[in-house]
Amino acid sequence: MIFSIQRFILFFIFLLLAIFYVVFAYYFQKQEEQTSKVIYTTILNDIKEKAYSISKNIEKKEDILLFRAQIGNISANSPFVSNILVFDDNELLLTTDPKIKKLEKNSFIDNLETYNDKLTNLNYLSENINFYEQNKQKKLDLIYVIDKNYINSYFIKNRDEFFIYFGILPIIGFLILFFIFKKYITNPLEKLRQLAYYNTKIPKAFKIRELESIRHSMVDSFSRLENEKKELFLMARTDSLSGLANRNSLNEFLHRLIPTARRKKEEFAFLFMDLDHFKTINDSLGHNVGDELLQNISKILKKILRPNDFVARIGGDEFVLIIQDFKSNLELTNIIKRVQEQLAKPWIIQTHPVSTSCSIGISIFPKDAEDIISLMKNADIAMYEAKKHGRNRYHFFTAELNEAVLRIINLDKQMRQALKEKNYKLYYQPKVCIKTSKIIGAEALIRWIDPIKGFIPPNEFIPLAEENDFIIELGEWIIDDALNQYINWQKIGIDISISINISAKQFLQNNFEDILIKKIKDKSINPNKIILEITEYILIDQTDKVYLSLKKLHDFGINISLDDFGTGYSSLSYLKKYPINYLKIDKSFVDDMNSKNGKIFVETIVKMGQMLDLKIVAEGVETIEQLQYLKSISCDLYQGYHFCKPLSAKDFEEFYKAKN
Repeated sequence: MIFSIQRFILFFIFLLLAIFYVVFAYYFQKQEEQTSKVIYTTILNDIKEKAYSISKNIEKKEDILLFRAQIGNISANSPFVSNILVFDDNELLLTTDPKIKKLEKNSFIDNLETYNDKLTNLNYLSENINFYEQNKQKKLDLIYVIDKNYINSYFIKNRDEFFIYFGILPIIGFLILFFIFKKYITNPLEKLRQLAYYNTKIPKAFKIRELESIRHSMVDSFSRLENEKKELFLMARTDSLSGLANRNSLNEFLHRLIPTARRKKEEFAFLFMDLDHFKTINDSLGHNVGDELLQNISKILKKILRPNDFVARIGGDEFVLIIQDFKSNLELTNIIKRVQEQLAKPWIIQTHPVSTSCSIGISIFPKDAEDIISLMKNADIAMYEAKKHGRNRYHFFTAELNEAVLRIINLDKQMRQALKEKNYKLYYQPKVCIKTSKIIGAEALIRWIDPIKGFIPPNEFIPLAEENDFIIELGEWIIDDALNQYINWQKIGIDISISINISAKQFLQNNFEDILIKKIKDKSINPNKIILEITEYILIDQTDKVYLSLKKLHDFGINISLDDFGTGYSSLSYLKKYPINYLKIDKSFVDDMNSKNGKIFVETIVKMGQMLDLKIVAEGVETIEQLQYLKSISCDLYQGYHFCKPLSAKDFEEFYKAKN
């Protein structure tokens, strides 16, 4: 059982009162007994003394009358004796009160143990007056009648005084003590309890130092906690870097805004903004420069937007802008253009000139979506569409755009499922020596044969696989299948090299070169027969890791082919620095050989490659004229529909046997 402080104090006071009154009752009874003893012994001693005094001075019973005045004086002066009588047996000889002629005898004398009982129950005390008359012993009875009324009133008065001093006054004292406790201890403690539980009203300073210390500490602690709670509230809703609202604050704002807009039948625009090439700024200049750029952009956004608009940073370089109260799309686009113009201005960050821009996707409530998730998803889709169209643009969400995104999502699921269901096949396009017209190699090309849709072109799913990293898993399957096919062809006498396309993400995986070398060793394949076709994008960063990986593969015996040369960030430094064996001329340049400049460009590549001791491969050769020109400029190899389209492994075997 748990007591409150007030109840505990009450219980403690009642306990003290109970103990006090037990002691008081015992002491009062003892005191009353002591008083009764004094009164009783006083009367008894007095009667004995008087009986003895009379006995010495009386010779016959009639002489008792001589003591009338003396006995009357004793009766008058003794408050506890109401009357004094002298009897000779039953004959009354003397009385101080003529009205009393007879005497009521005492009863239950033997059972009286205490003096209080004796005074209460005895009517009188008697003593013998002994004397000799004519040599015969006589005795008279001297009787003191006890004045019970006076004795009772005496005890009642004493009891009243005793009760007042030791009964009422202690109660009053205890009550005063209780109210003091209540005022200075119980009430303050109750206020402290309420402060601890509810933290609403802060009590005034207490009189007791210890309680005041507790109150002060609690007030200080709660004040600190309240400040920390406010800080945590702001931290939970504020982006620490930019000072803008964060995702939590955005969600709370939209939870309030959407019902209001729905009730008032109003529109608002949800803008998803992403900075263009921000990763490049971070990687090249450092995260401190990127952070300061984000802070400056946040300040600009606050200045540009109107007071009733809302802006939040929800990711690294991602912002959400909520635009309300626009009268038309023209007004909305003017706001968006103003934002893009301000952000596109040159920045100076820590002495570094920085240029940036932003792409913005727009979804409109309630036309495009009616909930937070859909608004953000649709605006995000529109933003990526803006990036596809050249960046530093804005794009409104449309139903057609959504359908395209859904197609991409479905395609993503289907192409992953296709790998599990073995719907991918490798086709092989012959590589032909221009001088001898012999097939000396084959390029492995991925094909997706869907049981329902049929053939799905690589340009539909390869870019998506690159984007979502599925290319890593798919690329591993391509390597395994191509190596296995090489072994199968070796067994039937087809001894040619196989070219395998390697994506940048696949190549940059940790230990890619070690894993590939192990595969080739485990299958006992001659590494000189394996050609890895890489694009220039792998070489852009020119990191030591790329160089060491290529060198390790090259030293092992694997050939490296630079694919689509001239279409990306071509640089002669690539050819000088990296261990490259083959240079592939892209189909777009082969197609342009009909023009004078086109022929010059292709010839320049061929001559440059020959000077660097590289073998040159022209791809996409489709006409005899193209082949003749390539032969005239001493190009080494070619592949294309003029000779043969990509074939399945079985068809390639038959074609190879027919041609070779």
